[in-house]
Amino acid sequence: MASYYNFNVTPFTWHKMNQYFIIENDFLISLDDKVNRYTFRIKKGAMTDGGSIPKAFQWFAKGWTDDYRYNSAFLLHDALYGSEIVHREIADDMLRSALRDCGLSRFKASTICWCVNTFAEGHYGIMNDNLDIREYIELVSIEHT
Repeated sequence: MASYYNFNVTPFTWHKMNQYFIIENDFLISLDDKVNRYTFRIKKGAMTDGGSIPKAFQWFAKGWTDDYRYNSAFLLHDALYGSEIVHREIADDMLRSALRDCGLSRFKASTICWCVNTFAEGHYGIMNDNLDIREYIELVSIEHT
């Protein structure tokens, strides 16, 4: 389990259509593992359902909020799962670290990632990308820090 730091997100906006959130502008997400700094671009038009947290557990953590930084953690994870740009375990570690950087406790962020590992593992891969989110993510750079 790797940790990622210096989670930065440029602001973005969205609107909701049915159960999905549609991104209205391109934005960047970057984070590093103290060796490499990863920068991703999420493109306008990307669609997500946010964090797939059942309503019964929304008291524990929300799947989408008014905080673009928090929302970007789930959006990045969806895009990484759909595109296979990084291995599944790295995508999960990036999600956990981003949620921690957004203020979630270690317990909450780790519990969310345990749920992802337990229930969403089968969603990893281009063949499972039913929203075509792979078309909306770009690995801009990996820089040695």
